[in-house]
Amino acid sequence: MSRKGFLCCLWLVLAVLLTGCGGGQQEENNGYTVYYVNPAGTRLMEASYSPGAQTFEEMMEELWTQLVTPPSGYTSVVPENLTFNGFERGIDALRIDFSKEYYELSNTEEVLLRAAVVKTFSQVPGVVKVMITVEKEQLKDLEGLPVPAMDAASFIDTKGDGINSYQYATLELYFVNADGDRLEREMRSLHYSSNMVLERVVIEQLIKGPEDEELRPVFTGDVRIQNLYIQNGICVVNFNAAANQQPAEYAPDPETALYAIVNSICGTCDDITGVRFEIEGSNAEDFRGTVELDQIFTMNRSYIEMNEIQTEEPSVPRDIHS
Repeated sequence: MSRKGFLCCLWLVLAVLLTGCGGGQQEENNGYTVYYVNPAGTRLMEASYSPGAQTFEEMMEELWTQLVTPPSGYTSVVPENLTFNGFERGIDALRIDFSKEYYELSNTEEVLLRAAVVKTFSQVPGVVKVMITVEKEQLKDLEGLPVPAMDAASFIDTKGDGINSYQYATLELYFVNADGDRLEREMRSLHYSSNMVLERVVIEQLIKGPEDEELRPVFTGDVRIQNLYIQNGICVVNFNAAANQQPAEYAPDPETALYAIVNSICGTCDDITGVRFEIEGSNAEDFRGTVELDQIFTMNRSYIEMNEIQTEEPSVPRDIHS
């Protein structure tokens, strides 16, 4: 495949759409964050900015000017030969159009430009979704189908030590029902940095909690992953002590809560056959005083509500590019 064709494929699955309610990431003091890259061009950098625009059109032009005019010590994510063709404000989407030179970007350049554009323009009041187009053509996936809309939570880990690519996955997450004794499935599609392992992404999404208001979280918000590694198909997760705390608003059955984690990892990650848990580096303590942790846990669908059990295998997550 030619370099241009390869980069086209990268784009075909990445019409990044973000949700921004009442101004998205905009702060109360009307301050914005504009995104650039470090001099090495390996990771995003942030700079605060207070726009003076009074209209939507002025705001768009002002933010674009900021993107291409980095402060000292920063580098613009926009190459000099790439043209901003303009934007179209639709009923439910803001479409930002680039010239055909977009397909000449390197892997890293494309990832960081996409992240910076999405994160910057999603802060504009009234912007519900953002779609990037090239020469006004809607992006399609590798099968030629229109790319589905995605929200801000679908764009994970654009900072850190640098990124080279993003992968796309559909997560099979399980949360506890209102009674606290059964699991219900919530599918969630997202892009995540190739620097992250999928198992960690699954757990971090569980910590974030369910999107369905009728479901209940498994963890309190202060749970952290202290370590995670894969050994012979077993995912070993070491949590901080907060993992043993019940969410304050309700008390799910501890074993059901534990299998929400196990089933989410095993249901999403094809190479994982079991999960082991540690809390503060030890498996000697029972999970929430009930479940013995010194064992390997495997997928157990008996905890899942009957209407959630599939008769066919879930779809396999696909790489966007590597």
